Amino acid sequence: MGVVKSYERGDAFVSRHFRHYDQDGQAELSTTDGQSTFDDLGNAAKCPGESDEHLKMKSIAYARLEHDFPDATVELESGVDGRIADVLLNFDEPCAPYGNGIAVEAQYRNEGKDIKAVTDHYLERGYSVAWLYEDDFSGYDVDLSGLLTVWPYALPDRSGLEGYPTVVRRLRQDESSTVEFEIPLPREFWASFDKSGEWVSVAHRYLRQGRYSHSSRAWVTISRSPTDHLTLQIGKKNRGFGGDKHRVTVQLEQSDCRRLRTFATELKAEGFESEQPSVDERDESWYDLTTAWFAGSRNVTSWLSASLSPDDEIVLTLGKKRRDESDRVSLQVDQTAVGALQAIADLLEQAFELES
Repeated sequence: MGVVKSYERGDAFVSRHFRHYDQDGQAELSTTDGQSTFDDLGNAAKCPGESDEHLKMKSIAYARLEHDFPDATVELESGVDGRIADVLLNFDEPCAPYGNGIAVEAQYRNEGKDIKAVTDHYLERGYSVAWLYEDDFSGYDVDLSGLLTVWPYALPDRSGLEGYPTVVRRLRQDESSTVEFEIPLPREFWASFDKSGEWVSVAHRYLRQGRYSHSSRAWVTISRSPTDHLTLQIGKKNRGFGGDKHRVTVQLEQSDCRRLRTFATELKAEGFESEQPSVDERDESWYDLTTAWFAGSRNVTSWLSASLSPDDEIVLTLGKKRRDESDRVSLQVDQTAVGALQAIADLLEQAFELES
C-alpha cells in the first residue's frame, strides 16, 4: 500500500490515506455471526472479500484512533479471544472508561453480523466497542461519539449478581425500605409550661391563597385557650407593617377531628377534582361545595365551609354565631389547603389523645 500520513487541516482531521493492491482471485472468508475468526484468516489471503469503501472506512478509523490515543497500540484485523475486529486498539494498562482497549467494526452494506453477540463478546472481555457506518464518516475523518465504553455498558444486569458478596447484592436491589418512627409527646408536655391564663399555640399552617389575594397572608392554627379548650382559628392579614388583621376562633371537641378530616377530603373531591358548574348552571352566583358543622357549645354554633365564588375561586369561610351576633372570616385558597387541613386534623387528634 501507498501511505499518506494523517494530519490536521485547521480544525479538521484528515486520516492517513491507504492505496491497496488488486484483490481479484482472492478467496472469500467464511464468517461466524458475520464476523471473521483466526481460523478464517488462516485459510484466506490478506483482506479478502472487502470493498474499497470498507477498506477506506477501516483505514480512517485506524488513523483516528492512532491520532487520539498516541500511547496505545492500534492494529488492523486483530483479534480478541478468537474474534477479529476491523481495527483494534490496546492499552498497556486498562484505561477508564475504555477498559483494555477499543474494538472497531466498520459496517459497509453488511447485514450479516450479529451486532449484539459481537458487542457482548468485546464488552465481556473489557473492550469498548465502536460500530461505524457510512454516515459516521466525513471526508477523511470519522465521528467516534457513539462509542460504547466498558463503563457503564459492561456493568452486569441486576438479575445477574452471581458471585457478588451478599452486601453488594442487597445494595443492588431495587427495593428501598422507609424507616418511620412515631414519637408521642409525653403527658408532661403541657405541665412543663406554666401557661395558666394564656393562649398556647399547638399547631400552625400557612394557607396559600388564590390568584387574586397576593396582598394578604392567611393561616390556620390550633391553640389551647386560657380555659383549657382546644380551638381552631383561621385568619388573614394584609401585608405590610400595620396591615389589617381579621380572624375567627372556634372551640372544638374531639369529634370535630373526624369532621375536619372529612371536610378536607370533600374539599379535594368537590373543589379540585370534579368539574365545576358554570355561572349559568348555578342557582346562585355563589356555589356551596361542602360544609363541616362543629360540635360548638350550648350558646355558640360554628362551621367551616367551602364555596365557589362568581370568579370561580375556592373560598374557605370559618364562622360562628352566638344569639344575634355572628362573626366569620373568608379567604381564597388553592389545592394546598387540602394538605394543610388534613395535617391540622391529625395534629388536633394527637392533642386530644394527650388529654385522655
